[in-house]
Amino acid sequence: MKFGRLIFAGALWLAGMAMAHAQPPDEARAEIPSLVRDAFDSGYGKALVAELGKSLRKDADAACLTAKGIAPDQLEQRGRDLIVKWGVRMREIYNSMVDREAYSEKFTASAGRGAVAELKRLRNDADVKRILELERPIRLANIADSIFEQFDRHLLVQRIQLTAVSPLGTGNEALLNMNPTEATQEKVDKFVAPSKSPALKKYLKLSQQSIAASVAAMKKEDARKAGPSAFFGGVEADLAELCIGPR
Repeated sequence: MKFGRLIFAGALWLAGMAMAHAQPPDEARAEIPSLVRDAFDSGYGKALVAELGKSLRKDADAACLTAKGIAPDQLEQRGRDLIVKWGVRMREIYNSMVDREAYSEKFTASAGRGAVAELKRLRNDADVKRILELERPIRLANIADSIFEQFDRHLLVQRIQLTAVSPLGTGNEALLNMNPTEATQEKVDKFVAPSKSPALKKYLKLSQQSIAASVAAMKKEDARKAGPSAFFGGVEADLAELCIGPR
C-alpha cells in the first residue's frame, strides 16, 4: 500500500488536511502555530498569500484604505497575518474535536500498551526521519489548501466582497500547478517501495492505527457542527480593518 493512501486517506475528513505523521492530540496541538506559519512560508503557501494580496488590493475600498492610512502594498502582509491567525484557530478547533481519553483507549486497543511512546521513539529512526522530511511539502500544502478552502466558503456564505483564493474552488491552473503534492508523492513512494526497514514498516502501521483511533474518537456532536462559520465566524471584523466588507 502506498504511503500516501496509508497515512492520508483516513485523516482528510478528520482535519481537512493530511496528518503526515500521526500524533496524539495534545502533541499535535502544540505544533499547530508553527505548522500553520510554515505552511504559508512554503513556496506554495506564499503563492496563495500573494493571490490573497491581489484579492485584497482589488476588493478593498480605496477611500477606507486612505482613511486608515493603509497602502495597497501593505495588504499582502496584512492578509498573511490574518490567514495565519485564523488558520491556527481552525486547526485548534479541529484538534479539540478529538476526545483525548477515547483516543488513548482506542489506540491502545488496536496497537497495544506503549504504542504512543513507540510511535514517538520511531520518529528518531533514520528512515522514518527521511520519509517525514520527504512528505513535509504535502503536509504543508494540505494545511494551506484546507484553510483557504474553508475561508473562501465562509466569505461566500456571509456575502463578503473578497475574490476567492482557493485553487480547489477557483480552478486557478497556475496555482494548482504550483501544488507540490503530486511530485512529492512520487518521491515518497519511490523511497517506501523498496524499503526493508522494520522501523519504517512499524511506523507506518502505528500511524495508520493512530489516525483510525483519532477518527473513532471524534466528538460526534462537535464534528456535526463543524464548518466554515465555526472556524471563521468573526473574521469579518478583521477584514473590515482591511476595508473589506459585504457585497
